[in-house]
Amino acid sequence: MNRLKGLWSRLRRITKINLIIGTIAALVFSYIAVTAYFGTASQVRYTSNDFPGAKRAASVFLHFSPVQRHIGYFNRGTAEAAVGDYDAAQADLEAALEIAPASAECAVRINLSFVYEKQADEVAGQDPEQSQELYDRSLKTLEDAPKECQPDESEEKQKSETAKERVEDKKEGEKAKEEGDDEDSQNEDSQDESSDDEETSDGDEQQGSEDEESEDSGNKSEREKKREELEERGEESERHQHEQGPRGNGGRSTPEKPW
Repeated sequence: MNRLKGLWSRLRRITKINLIIGTIAALVFSYIAVTAYFGTASQVRYTSNDFPGAKRAASVFLHFSPVQRHIGYFNRGTAEAAVGDYDAAQADLEAALEIAPASAECAVRINLSFVYEKQADEVAGQDPEQSQELYDRSLKTLEDAPKECQPDESEEKQKSETAKERVEDKKEGEKAKEEGDDEDSQNEDSQDESSDDEETSDGDEQQGSEDEESEDSGNKSEREKKREELEERGEESERHQHEQGPRGNGGRSTPEKPW
């Protein structure tokens, strides 16, 4: 009888231990499943153009997940960039870059470069100096990518090179436009001075002044052609972005989709 009681007592203890272990395992499994769900949901919602939903899912992922947090920051920053919230996207993507492993760094850098590029586009007409700084930051972000995440002929390498060409074209176009505006202003001042001199000069001096103005006009024409060519390249790049969209291999109107 005592032996049966002892056996029953041991069985009860084993059952309690199994219940505790099973409960803990179920909770851990549920935690992992929920975390994985919101990590995947962020990508699915982004793909379906539900950018606010993608941002919310990424935020929930960050709230629950203690590991691979660079994915949450990357996904949320990507969704923010897609709706034009570039300051918030910058903060999240920079946070992702700080903790991302080398193998995932290129994806973060490509989208962070995109954010800097768009910030530069926004201020190009008001603050050319800041615009140039942001274009430089965009290029440096791509150039500093480790080789581990962009082997030769890889998709990341191609996207990075395409982004570099696009940003360099925009940078040169804005620089040429700024220089052209300064030169136009100087030419106007020079023409005003020449006009004053012509009123007091004789016929030979007037003819010489006209020859110089003709030469200046020729030089200005060459400068204008170069500036217009760079501007056309920038506009072509913008058109290319809108035509191809987020999944295109060339220019982009939205950042690359999240993980």
